[in-house]
Amino acid sequence: MSKRPNTVIKEVPIDLIRPGSQQARRHFDADALRDLAESIRESGVVQPIVLRTQVWGYELLAGERRWRAAQQAGLHDIPAIIRDDLTDDEAFVVGLIENLQRESLTPMETAAGLKRLSEIFTLTHEQIGERVGKSREYVSNYLRLINLAPTVQALVNEGHILLGHAKVLAGQPLEHQIRWADEVIRHKLTVRMLERKIAAVRDSKIVFHPTKPGDWKKLERDLSDLLGCSVLVSADKKGKGELKVKFHSLDELDGVLAKVGYSAD
Repeated sequence: MSKRPNTVIKEVPIDLIRPGSQQARRHFDADALRDLAESIRESGVVQPIVLRTQVWGYELLAGERRWRAAQQAGLHDIPAIIRDDLTDDEAFVVGLIENLQRESLTPMETAAGLKRLSEIFTLTHEQIGERVGKSREYVSNYLRLINLAPTVQALVNEGHILLGHAKVLAGQPLEHQIRWADEVIRHKLTVRMLERKIAAVRDSKIVFHPTKPGDWKKLERDLSDLLGCSVLVSADKKGKGELKVKFHSLDELDGVLAKVGYSAD
């Protein structure tokens, strides 16, 4: 990222500002926005927003919630830091980091933002975490949410399903996720209860009595589909053998462990 210039705060007319097209945040709680607007009426905008100059005015990079609340409060100008040194990709990172630090994004907005960051710079989960000031586990857990069915993503964003539930559901086939999400909501399942129920169903389906080599290949295919990675099974005539699970990264291993119900928590 470019070297940061000297920070200069200036008052910018609110009507010359437009939200950036790459803003990670899309949802703004109406009640919280009204509360912030009332605070701004009383005390003004405490922290400047971040802008970038455009031919038509100013592009908003960070601080959209403050900008919206200032509009509601009837302000004509707002304090801002101008960052004309940033490229489009760097501008996206600035906005994403601020929103993550303020924890102002919904879970799916966080997941989409982190995914975009990984695509822009081709980063590992650990490198993404270093860039935004979060742990590798934080990044991996949120990126798993991308695997959720759209209906389940909406339930996560609305707070009907917690992040812990979502992490477990993301390891299930799409066609099963909605049913399990409904179970969580209707029966008020904890994360541990959900894991146990899924494990019980999974275990009840794996009944295997091999009679020919093709059976072993079918088992390998079924287990590979279940775990999302390559599985090899070998055994002698007495039934003694090995089960090998191949993974290509620690992130992929995390996904396998989640699917078999293991948690280090």
